[in-house]
Amino acid sequence: MRILRVLLVALVAWFQRCNRYVNGQDTFAGTMDEEDGTPVPSHIVVTSWNDMPFSGIAKENGTWVGKGYAFYIFNLISAKLNFTYTIIPPNEHILGDENNGVLGLLYEKKVDMAVAFLPVLPEMGRYCEFSAFLDETSITAVMERPQESATGSGLLAPFERTVWLLLLVSLICVGPIIYLFASIRAKLWRDPDSEKFTVLSCFWFTYSSLLKQGTNIVATTDSTRMLFATWWIFILILTSFYTANLTAFLTKPQFTLSISSLQDIVHKGYSWVTYKGRTVDFLLSQDRYNDLSLLNASKRQGKGDFKYYESSRAILKTVSTKRLFLAETHYLQTLIFKDYVNKTRYHLDHSLRCTYVIMPGSILDTSRAFGFSYGSTIRKPLNKMLIRLVEAGIVQQKQEGDLPLAEICPVDLRSTERQLRNTDLLLTYKVVVAGYAIAATIFLFEIICAFLSSRVKNRKRSGPRNSLAPAQRAKKQSVKNVPLRVNFLDRAPQIIHKNTQHVLTQANKQLINGRNYYVVTDRGGDKRLIPIRTPSAFLFQYSV
Repeated sequence: MRILRVLLVALVAWFQRCNRYVNGQDTFAGTMDEEDGTPVPSHIVVTSWNDMPFSGIAKENGTWVGKGYAFYIFNLISAKLNFTYTIIPPNEHILGDENNGVLGLLYEKKVDMAVAFLPVLPEMGRYCEFSAFLDETSITAVMERPQESATGSGLLAPFERTVWLLLLVSLICVGPIIYLFASIRAKLWRDPDSEKFTVLSCFWFTYSSLLKQGTNIVATTDSTRMLFATWWIFILILTSFYTANLTAFLTKPQFTLSISSLQDIVHKGYSWVTYKGRTVDFLLSQDRYNDLSLLNASKRQGKGDFKYYESSRAILKTVSTKRLFLAETHYLQTLIFKDYVNKTRYHLDHSLRCTYVIMPGSILDTSRAFGFSYGSTIRKPLNKMLIRLVEAGIVQQKQEGDLPLAEICPVDLRSTERQLRNTDLLLTYKVVVAGYAIAATIFLFEIICAFLSSRVKNRKRSGPRNSLAPAQRAKKQSVKNVPLRVNFLDRAPQIIHKNTQHVLTQANKQLINGRNYYVVTDRGGDKRLIPIRTPSAFLFQYSV
């Protein structure tokens, strides 16, 4: 049965081959697909756009000629299927819509297909059909290589932000925990000799232990000693890891960029530029939410710029550390490689040749394919040929043939030379300035408190003295009738000064050995102590 089927198929094929030409003319007006018998026209009309090195069109001798990877593949297919083609350029080299661009020609069926690496987007399904996938690409950003790594200061580089935050939380929580355990134990055991810690002293213990300094509190109970020992072990391990990682960072650092995703570009306020009418512009112009809709936020802020297709030098001149260029990864690699080769011819240093760097992440991943107008008869036979070329690796080999095998200007140049820069110590300067500023603020606060405290004390003293003023005047009158006393310390007897009470009020009061004294200075400069709380405080000899 199988043999008969094979013979029947061979007989039909021979009959078709014999009846193909009638009177020297081709009855199929072209070739026929070998598998399903779909006829292939002998001549088709195509379009494309300038997107080198993937595709491009140029007029030579009055005829439009295709260039790039797309036409290299398409020429292989046309030679295999034996057909010719004519190129009709679009009115604008953009994706477009129903009325203009590449999609406009496909939508109006003015061309049979678009020989270009078009992005396969759901939003383009109403304009055209797609062939088998040619490759997968990602849209990313290129920027001017920054001088400093995104890790920032070398003092913060050993740990991630999460580790620093957890360290700060532990530093805040350990002090109150120690104080809570010590207080509860003292109340339960009712031990007067137990640790009498304060919250501030516990905070200072955790901070001083972190810096490997001493403390003024001593643990006398076993539970508190275990808390102290646990914190010390934690600090020992933490500081050991920090010292080792800091040494590794200073000797062999890893350069990183500050952006790696679409969220970083938007939230960190980067401005960007891209080609007008290409994938990014097409998706941002859609009303429906898509993968790039987040860029509309920066677009409304005036940070997005759209330019028509330009040469590579003009594009790279618009790029800076805060201004990005969004395009396909392969296209950006081609731009950077050309720039690298041009700078190599001028014998520049390796670090100066890699002026630009590509963002390690991507903002959009999509597939690319040829486009066909709806109802095109060449879609099936061309798809079969495209699948064979892609599976054979011809498409990938053609794309990678123009690029070097090594990575082009990677993010980390892996330079072995590493010197401690001033920026690595920037955090140290900030800590010193902040410490002195806090100390000066506290010192000023202490001065204000001391001044206010002295003012309050002076007011309390002046109140009782003013109320006893009449009584003091009476005492002064009685003092006049007191007989003179001899000052045995001096050679000649002296008379008590009449303004004795004034001298006492102007003297300094000091507490010496538990008793209050007035400290007065005589005419010779000697200081004398006069008791206050005894009757003799008012009966003394003072030399004028």
